[in-house]
Amino acid sequence: MTASERPAVLPAPWLLAFTALSAAPVLRIGDVQLLEIAQLLSACAAAAWFARAGFRARVPKPWREYGGLYAILLSTCAAGALFALRLDFYPPPDTSALKEPLVLSIARLVELALATYAMLAAASALQRDMRLLRLALDVYLALAAATAFASILSWCLLEGGEISTPFVYGFDNRVRGLFNEGGPYGMFLVSAGVAAILRARLGRVGQASACGGLQSPCPPGRPEVGRRLKPAPLVAARLLLFAVALVLSGSKAGLLAAVLLSGIGAMSSATRRQKAVLLFAGAAILTITAVLFQSKFLTYWLLYEHVEEAAAYHPGDPNYVMGRVTGALIVPRMVAAHPVGGVGLGNYSLMRNDPQYLQGLPPADEWDLPGMGLLGDAAELGGPLALFLFAVLLRPFWKATRLSHPQSVAVAAAFQPVALLLGVNLNFFYPWLMTAFALASEPLT
Repeated sequence: MTASERPAVLPAPWLLAFTALSAAPVLRIGDVQLLEIAQLLSACAAAAWFARAGFRARVPKPWREYGGLYAILLSTCAAGALFALRLDFYPPPDTSALKEPLVLSIARLVELALATYAMLAAASALQRDMRLLRLALDVYLALAAATAFASILSWCLLEGGEISTPFVYGFDNRVRGLFNEGGPYGMFLVSAGVAAILRARLGRVGQASACGGLQSPCPPGRPEVGRRLKPAPLVAARLLLFAVALVLSGSKAGLLAAVLLSGIGAMSSATRRQKAVLLFAGAAILTITAVLFQSKFLTYWLLYEHVEEAAAYHPGDPNYVMGRVTGALIVPRMVAAHPVGGVGLGNYSLMRNDPQYLQGLPPADEWDLPGMGLLGDAAELGGPLALFLFAVLLRPFWKATRLSHPQSVAVAAAFQPVALLLGVNLNFFYPWLMTAFALASEPLT
């Protein structure tokens, strides 16, 4: 790597550190993830290299294709946050200094900027060297498998011997790995399943990495060196491990994501056999979801239909006055009140107690997030910017399908927009990392 490339290409140690920490957002100092601290240090180092190179740098392909789009997104988010200062704020009691008005928007903007930088710099590094791409996927899968195994073992210990561990929580004994809750952990496990399939494909294509990278084939007379395809039983074992942990996590969004991605994979498949297998897998997951969570889905619907009455009878219970149930009422009211500019990046939690949004609902005394994905982003960013964000995230998938990339690449590219639709917050890095894996795999096809 030359000095002119260093600002835009993530060095291997940083990349592997980001990969490992993306599986453990619970590791944090106060409200700040260790991953975000590492990303900030890496960005500062890249800025120093940029200055050392005379503020000139070679721009890799991912930056040329997506850097300008994300710059527009970030600058518009900043303008919207400043414009939102005209509104009234209703923060819950005892908020930290990082969650004060404007400070919170700046913190969320920095998180989004670091995530986009890390994703583009990682994709630029991975495109250069298939060995690094394989290694990053191996690290990702190893950590996912380790947390899944630990979570399943912890669940067994709790159910069989009443031995509690941090991997299991709640009255219904949901597993959560190294995440705060089972919902986002389940979605992470789905991403690990996609990564396992992508890693299997990378084992049997493009063995040119040992001769100079993805786009540098071996010269005549020099053998291509690379790792063979992972044995099918190992891939199946990984998928089974992730599936069991996913069910134990109780992540309804994760199971729905698995169904959607199976359908996307079927549509992108080149053979009838692949289509049939993926459609069967999607149908099986949908059936399991319906069987396991039909009562919870019915409870959500009944609560939504009678949320005002339920909240009045349980004013201090977070299950009735916080989360998706009340968010399903408050978010549309925010969107209707501010359809273009939104309430500002990160400001839902600071404004959801506004009487014009509550309309009789009891206020929340704790920090509350809506968990409503793109619709929640529309409340904060405004409809036009939220749609722009979704279009940018969808671009790698659109490109993969337009250029007829294999279904493993298309599904990896589809993961982040699907995760956003189903409620994953933008400050989780593993969806961004999946996009980097997908972008890095494009030159192989």
